[in-house]
Parts: sequence; C-alpha cells; structure tokens
Amino acid sequence: MRITTPTIFNDVLGPVMRGPSSSHTAGSYRIGLLLKDLAGESIKSALFEFHKEGSLATTHETQGSDLGLATGLTGMDILDPDMPDALNIAERSEIHITFQVTDYPADHPNTYKCTIIDNKGDTYTAMALSTGGGMIKVTDLMGFPVNLLGDDACLFGILRDDTDCVRRKEIDDRMTVIPEYSGSDWTTDGTLHAVIYRFSALPQLMSHYPDFDRCFSFWRLLKPVMPIPGMKNSSLPFSSLHELLESPALMTLPASELAVMFESARSGYSVIELKGMMDNLIDIWRKSIDIGLKGTRYADRLIGSQSPGFVEKLKKGLLIEAGPLNTMIAYSTSLMEVKSSMGVVVAAPTAGACGGLPGCLIGLADYQNNHDSLSRGFWSAGLVGLFIAMDATFAAEVAGCQAETGAGAAMAAAGLVEMTGGTAQQAFDAASLALQNVMGLVCDPIANRVEIPCLSRNANAAANALTSANMILGGMDAVIPLNETIITMLEVGRLMPASLRCTAICGLSDTPTARRMEAVVNNPDKKLK
Repeated sequence: MRITTPTIFNDVLGPVMRGPSSSHTAGSYRIGLLLKDLAGESIKSALFEFHKEGSLATTHETQGSDLGLATGLTGMDILDPDMPDALNIAERSEIHITFQVTDYPADHPNTYKCTIIDNKGDTYTAMALSTGGGMIKVTDLMGFPVNLLGDDACLFGILRDDTDCVRRKEIDDRMTVIPEYSGSDWTTDGTLHAVIYRFSALPQLMSHYPDFDRCFSFWRLLKPVMPIPGMKNSSLPFSSLHELLESPALMTLPASELAVMFESARSGYSVIELKGMMDNLIDIWRKSIDIGLKGTRYADRLIGSQSPGFVEKLKKGLLIEAGPLNTMIAYSTSLMEVKSSMGVVVAAPTAGACGGLPGCLIGLADYQNNHDSLSRGFWSAGLVGLFIAMDATFAAEVAGCQAETGAGAAMAAAGLVEMTGGTAQQAFDAASLALQNVMGLVCDPIANRVEIPCLSRNANAAANALTSANMILGGMDAVIPLNETIITMLEVGRLMPASLRCTAICGLSDTPTARRMEAVVNNPDKKLK
C-alpha cells in the first residue's frame, strides 16, 4: 500500500476551482481527468454509480459531482468560464454520461464506481474516492487494486498472460533508467499481473522502452492532476505535529518558517518557487473578494448577493463597531457568494469553507493597512491545515462541518497569531481553541447546496479565529493541545450519524422553511438571482 505525506498546496490551500464543493466538484473533476487518460480520446459513454448509503446519493447533482466528472471527461479546465455547462458540452461531444444510485460495498461516503466505454466498444473500469478538499484516491483500475493519488505521472500496464518473472525483471530494469523514476507497484489477479510505474514528471517513455505492446496486453499513461508531485526520498524536518512539538530547536522558529521548510523538503521546490505560489493564491483571493463585493448572479442559487449591502451599511456606520471583524465578515461572505455563483475561488481548506480563512487574514491586513505579514499568516495557517490533513480530514461527509469551517477557523486563528508576531506555540494553541469551539458542528446544507448555513458559518469562522487568537495572545490557556484536539475532532465526527454529515437529510436541511426553499430552487421556472 502506497503511503504519502500531505502537502500544503495539494491538501490544504487549493485547489483553485469553480464549483460549489471541493469534495464533490474538484475531486470528481480530477477523477474525470484520470478516467479520460485511462479510456483514451474516443469516449462514447460513461456510467457513474453512487452507493445508496453514501453522501453522493443525495448530493451528486446539487453539489457538482456530475458537473466535475463531465468537465474532466471532456478535458476542459475547471477554470474555464464554460465549465458550468460541461454536461451539455459532453452531450454535444457525443459523450453520454449516466448517473445511478445503486447498492454495492463502499467504505467511504464519496465513492465513485466508474464504467467507461469507448467508440470501439472496449470497457474501462475504476473505483475512486473523493477524500476531502479536492483530494482523491483511485483504489481500482480495470479490476486491479491500486492506490493512486493523482500526484505522479504513471504508467499503468496489464502484462500478457505469458509474461514470466524474467520478463518482469527486464521491464523493471528498463523503467529504472528513465529520468524522474520514483518506483513501481505490482499486483496480481489469478495469472494476470498489473503494474504501476510512477514518475514525478511525464517523461518520453517510448524512447526508453519502445515495445510496450510486446509485454502489455493493455497500458496507459496517466498524467498527474495535483500541483505538487509525489514524495521523493527526501528528509522531512518533521513528519507530525507531535514530532515537531518534541523538537525544541524547531519550535523556536515562527510557524510560517516551519511551513516553508516542510513544503520545500516535501515537494523539492525552492523557497522562491513556493513563495511565488503563495503570492499567486493571494492575488486570486483578492480578485475573488473584489468580484463578490461588486455583486454576483447565478440562477441555481438559494439567496442572492448580500455582501455588497453589508458593506454599504458598514460605510454608513449602521453596524455595531467591531474592529476588523466587520471587514472579515464582508470578505468571507463575498468569497462564498463568488463560489455560489460558480466563480473562481481557492478551496482553503475546502470550497464549502473557502471564505473564513482568506476573509479573516486579508480582512485584518486591509483593516490595519499592513500587508507585510499577510503571506506569513497564510503559511502559518497552511501548517495547521497540514496537521489536520495528516491526522484527521477536511471532508464534511466524514466528520461534519467541524472538519471544514471548523478547520478553516483553526487555520485562520494560527494565521492571525503569526501576523501579530506570536510564536509557533501560540499559533497552535489558538488553532486548538478555535477547533474546540466548534467541536461536533454538523453539516446540514439546505436544498443540498453549499450555501446555507455555509455562508454564515464562514463568517463565524472568522469571528471564532479572531476571538481565539486574541485569547491566546492575551495569555489565556487552550488547555487541550492541538494534536489532541485534531484527533478528537475526527473521533467526534465519526460518532455523528451519516444523516448529519452532508446528506441534507436532517438538521437545518429538514426544517419546514428549508424544504419550501428546496422546492422553489428546484423549480425550473425559478427567477435569476
């Protein structure tokens, strides 16, 4: 079984995307891209089955799984302005996509059972999971168990029946001379053998090994779908929060420096390259905030644009004075409104929680007119998110909204501490306090859309982060350390009934008002908002 270490830009700050949900839309988009490589260019039809007890059974239409899969299968970019029309584009391209809710064994609520047929009638199968925040795991290809995360280029091949051990060794020897080679996994099914060869970049394989067809009855090159490649044999400065806390020398450094140090070792990218990537995300966040504050429109939506009106009342002095908090609220809600209008956002840590963290940190920087520490704040936030990715989850389908807006609040609290000059220990304590404050928060979206109560919970994440940061900076005690709080969050999430984990079955989703709103928004004659 392949084990990998999370990264800040794969698992925490990103993906940059359109769509209502990172788990559903961005995750399914990446699955679609890999399926396109598996089946080739001439896809005729695709069947996606969602098991009846999972989250996708009730949310695959309204939270963008259907849309993401169509975008990936057609080869569109998720940032393409035409992406919201991907299902129609697929149909016009004569790719017939079908979605079914069926009964089959599945351990994860976001499981995709995939069957693709090409124009020649050949069939390609896969099982894939969307594990939260846009991260994916492919567990089966063509009936063979695999463990693909989309972070490496891969050669997937099924050997001919008469391929013996000598031939297998010859293939391995040929692969190891290819630049950027990073390892292989062999699996068996009766007399058949399949192999995955991984590379950090997609090399010109044919020049190194021109006779694939002589050894493989089937093979495909699968391109990476993640920004940071799979982990090489590099030495990490720490591999867990516990290990970091037990390293006195490292704990003297600011959390932002620890984050850059880790990501550079993990990715192989230079510090300059990584800081450039962070600056790019900040630019995207700022543009999205500006778009949201000017007003957004989209038909498939529960409520219209509200953040511009909030800002107008703020300017007129009609709101309660709250220091930087009102700016944070405006920015957090504007980002959520951009997401709900299919605009471009950064899932940080998820699309459903895309407003709290950036709205909080950029809101403070703008309120204080001091932007020098903003990048450091996001690096500190990314480090806390990294530890959540290591030991828990960002998927509301697994652990409720505490894993999304709660995680965003924890990350934001650490970022605020960093921007104010606090230590790494203070950043971790503030993050722990923020996560403690929303322990057990359920995910109960109205009408299966990532809009209500998600909008207010993102704004509340900013308030939670500000309160938690100031409490720690003011000398108060978080009591429970961050590593214990993260593990507890996951344990509490697993105790929640599935009906309260992003299924829109219970909670606010099942109130009379919510059901009335659901009936209206599902009416094809609804007005544009």
